[in-house]
Amino acid sequence: MIRPSRALLAAAAVLLAAGTVAQPAAATPGSAVVRQVSGVSPLPADCGPPPADGYTLNPNTEVLPMLARDPYRAERLVTVFQQDRWNRYGSNGTGVAVSDDGGLTWQPSKNRPAFSLCDGGDYEVATDHWVTVTPSGTAVAASLAMSRAGDVTAILVSRSGDGGGTWEAPVTLQRDDNVRFFNDRPSVTADPYRPGTVYAVWDRIDDQSTSTDPNWVQPVYLAKSTDDGRTWTTSKVYDVPVNSGVIGTQLVPLPDGTLLIAMHHETITEGSTQVIRSTDGGRTWSAPTLNVPAPLAVGPRIPDPDDSGDPIRNAALPLLAAQPGTRVVNAVWQSQDADGTFHVAYSRSADGGKSWSSPVRVDKTPTGSAAVPVVAASRTGTVAITYYDFRNNTPDPATLPTDLWAITCESGCTKPSAWREQHVEGPFDTRKVPLTSVGRLLNDYTGLVSTGSGFTAVYGVATGDAANPVDLHSATF
Repeated sequence: MIRPSRALLAAAAVLLAAGTVAQPAAATPGSAVVRQVSGVSPLPADCGPPPADGYTLNPNTEVLPMLARDPYRAERLVTVFQQDRWNRYGSNGTGVAVSDDGGLTWQPSKNRPAFSLCDGGDYEVATDHWVTVTPSGTAVAASLAMSRAGDVTAILVSRSGDGGGTWEAPVTLQRDDNVRFFNDRPSVTADPYRPGTVYAVWDRIDDQSTSTDPNWVQPVYLAKSTDDGRTWTTSKVYDVPVNSGVIGTQLVPLPDGTLLIAMHHETITEGSTQVIRSTDGGRTWSAPTLNVPAPLAVGPRIPDPDDSGDPIRNAALPLLAAQPGTRVVNAVWQSQDADGTFHVAYSRSADGGKSWSSPVRVDKTPTGSAAVPVVAASRTGTVAITYYDFRNNTPDPATLPTDLWAITCESGCTKPSAWREQHVEGPFDTRKVPLTSVGRLLNDYTGLVSTGSGFTAVYGVATGDAANPVDLHSATF
């Protein structure tokens, strides 16, 4: 279930890494072209909240990268991520890296969005970063900034007029310092068809439960900017029944003005992937047009093939990718088979989200689980999905060899046979990624965009270096 208030905090944190000057990393034979995005942390070890019982800092770790491209400069990419992850409730800072060659080389931004103390902000930790680039080339980043205890939460956005090089002071879209409320999992999207328009969406728990009676809701909030991210208006736009809620909201605009939001909906006992749509600029929203069963968010955990007692966190949520200039939309999410394994579910809409194809499993994982699917679509209609799996695992329970894979489809994507798989990178040892209260943080999402002639992914890997345990890499394929 989506756990209201205190219980949800243990499942809602994400990693973030600061960009460093990238040097090419050796590509695995037969894999995509791989480059390094991040390395040693730029943050002082003592810049964040002090050590405390139950809190462990993982310095030199970068996780949960989101990736965006300039709509008019396909080679210009910006990734935003978590730097120096705590085991609970977020990371010390925000990392940004910029590429002008489609992901072959990366440079850090000159400053970082001031979402947390370590980056010059007001909040102890930051998590759940997202980024978009507007038609003017302006980058807009979003984050959940919070106190480490989770009793203060805020949705912040920061603007970069030079496409990710330098960042302005954050704007607060929503702030709560009452434990009754908890803001979570923002995403931000520039409208490529309406220059200057940017949307941010997130969920906000309102928990009035007592020790004997649950009484909570988790509706959708939307903030809109019409001046390229300078100023914003915020409102609640989609409500839910009592003791239910949504998480993982992502908004996608279409050429005809339709807006879609993908989200994960849960009651106390059941979860589902949903898509809702608006045809009036986000003022009103339809009932779900896609509504299919999905595992509960942040649990059950991804099955450990070694059954080692060292589980893998499950917090991947639905994502959409629209084919530019069309009403064709692709949806992916984690499904779960009867044996408990996770897989990549796919559905397609050809009519702007009014109707959807029957979900199909598209990953090529031979045994075990495929985890953390993300999706992108090119202007020509080619669709790409990346995911991790454990097919190269060994009998040694102390290690968990993990690989990243990409599948692509040019047509007929509602048929599993239409997808072709390519190895991206690995194996690396997931037992070396940060441990959270709900398992090893392999990643809740990664970055993936179309660059016109191909795709670029940004994702986290374990390095095998105890002093620098997790880095971000990029791959072009």
